[in-house]
Amino acid sequence: MDSFDPSSIPTVSIISSYSISKKTTRCLATLFPIQPTTTIPPVLAVAIVAKSIVSSKAITIAEIVKRRMSTQGEAWFQYTKLESVMVELKAPKKSKKEGKGKNKDQKGSQVEKGAQMGEEEDIDEEDPFEVLKEKTPQKKRKMPLLTIYISRSPIPELAKLYGEQSGGRPVEKVQE
Repeated sequence: MDSFDPSSIPTVSIISSYSISKKTTRCLATLFPIQPTTTIPPVLAVAIVAKSIVSSKAITIAEIVKRRMSTQGEAWFQYTKLESVMVELKAPKKSKKEGKGKNKDQKGSQVEKGAQMGEEEDIDEEDPFEVLKEKTPQKKRKMPLLTIYISRSPIPELAKLYGEQSGGRPVEKVQE
């Protein structure tokens, strides 16, 4: 291997609505391709990517994949990367309760008792000083992002960056 590019590893993204069993099957299919290809990829690996909210689901999938690899007698190598990405938060929704209630008009402002009973007042219909609604900028936050690389062979470049966990059958050391 001349230089290793982590972007060449197939990625499995995890969100809350995804099924653990389907994602586990997809990871195993990537690591153990059924159809023999004419070109052997340099590394049989998969990257499981999840935001912090669903990181527990990604960890569960990684553990199931490693356990299944071990039961098949295969060695596995895991590299865990934790980084942050900038995310724009959604603006909070306005309350739907405005404009409802016993003493509220359609705009949600308090109605005086005299006006409620039908008495006329000497108030102008339009308010000369209307409040300008400013558009608030989107809030940005750094969101943790977990990437778990699982491979069938060691990847020294990832081991240098993130450390390595390994298991399954023992790996024979190559004589140099």
